[in-house]
Order: sequence, then C-alpha cells, then structure tokens
Amino acid sequence: MKDKIWMPKCWICMDEGVILYYKQEGNVKAEYAAHCTCQAGEAFNYDGTKCEKHKSPYYIPVISQVMGPEQLAKENFRKWWEANKNKEGIEKAMQEKGIPIPKEVTQG
Repeated sequence: MKDKIWMPKCWICMDEGVILYYKQEGNVKAEYAAHCTCQAGEAFNYDGTKCEKHKSPYYIPVISQVMGPEQLAKENFRKWWEANKNKEGIEKAMQEKGIPIPKEVTQG
C-alpha cells in the first residue's frame, strides 16, 4: 500500500501559520507565538497598537523578529525528510515540486 505523501507549502511553519517558541524572562521560561510570513501566517498577524477601537500593547511578532526562519526551515525539512524518505513515490513527489532530493541531510 502506498503511503500518502504530505509535503508542506511552507517549511518554516509546516503550514501551521504560527510557530511556538520558549523564551526566558527572568526566572520564568514562557511559551510565546510568532506568525509566519506565509499565507497561513496571515491568520495570526495581530498588532493591537494598530487597532482603531480597542488599542492594546499586545502583538504577535513575525518569525524573523524572534529567530532565523532559514534555520527553522532547514530543521523542519530535515525532520520531514527523515520521516518520509522511505515512502514510495517520495522522489517523484519532490521532483514535481522542484525540490532537490538530498543525498544526505545534515544538521546545521
């Protein structure tokens, strides 16, 4: 049986639109969100300082303000490749999307 091959449109957020990350504030480690630059990320693009009726200081930063999106995309691709590299038809699916088939995906 052929496994269905899911390939994200966005390697940064894996089509979720939002990226959750941890940040240390004093003695507290808290989880935060950043929105992606892709189409799915537009649903999470919020800036309370630009609201007309109910202004607030809260906003969801774009991913590039909190971390390197290129590195995140590389890490996500590597994880995706490891999970999918042995599926039947993976090479054809990647070629159809114009994604080069890695000889060996390495960290960093």
